[in-house]
Amino acid sequence: MQITTEILKQLQQIELKMLEAFLQICEKENLRYYLLGGTLLGAVRHKGFIPWDDDIDIGMPRADYEKFLASAGKYLPSYYFLQTLHTEPDFPFSFAKMRDSRTVYKEEALAKLNIHHGVWIDIFPLDLYPKNDFWVDIYHRFLQKRVSCRFIEKNSLKTKFFKLLSYFVCPSWKEAVKRRDRLMRTAASQSPLTANWCGAWGKKEIMPTQWYGEGSNLVFENLQVKGPKEYDRWLTQIYGNYMQLPPPEKRIVAHNPSEIKL
Repeated sequence: MQITTEILKQLQQIELKMLEAFLQICEKENLRYYLLGGTLLGAVRHKGFIPWDDDIDIGMPRADYEKFLASAGKYLPSYYFLQTLHTEPDFPFSFAKMRDSRTVYKEEALAKLNIHHGVWIDIFPLDLYPKNDFWVDIYHRFLQKRVSCRFIEKNSLKTKFFKLLSYFVCPSWKEAVKRRDRLMRTAASQSPLTANWCGAWGKKEIMPTQWYGEGSNLVFENLQVKGPKEYDRWLTQIYGNYMQLPPPEKRIVAHNPSEIKL
């Protein structure tokens, strides 16, 4: 489905309202958070949204993330729905989304799932990551692929073989989501590294914990926000020369919606 400039601007304004509600809860409950991914890049490079970005990414240290999930219901208006694997059994991710139930922004890959499909912002738990643990990495990648294969309709021979093999280890993709969540929580009790295990950039999102720290003050549109303390190192590890704009052909919306109602 084609996303026009007008639709994208409307979408961003809805997301900005959700971010504002999120920030108010964090202030009231004294919770730590950091902008991540393209949202962090947008704050640093554009002082707001990357012009072609269609979502907001936030990370929270695990303890703060859990407190947020427990307390958000006291503050959120009824039309905001906090979506997790615990609030919706068919939700295929080990992180949270805040959804605006008055809207529809249905991703093509998830369109057939019986879940809320409103406009969202992503809220990721940040967990310790074990240093040089080969088997944790292999197991996590397996669980991640086990879930993602569920949503691939046009299967290659390689994908079909993986699906068949994976059924013997983890018959249910929903169980794979739960196992991934447990792994994220328990893989490391002590480590100098913190990861957004569910991030789009894979191993690049394994960072020294000290890079996050107490955060840096940034501006996103009209809001005062927090990014990692060492946001320059964070962005460089993910994007390289992040202040350089990508070529025009790569300035595209990341998600592929099948239905939009704003």
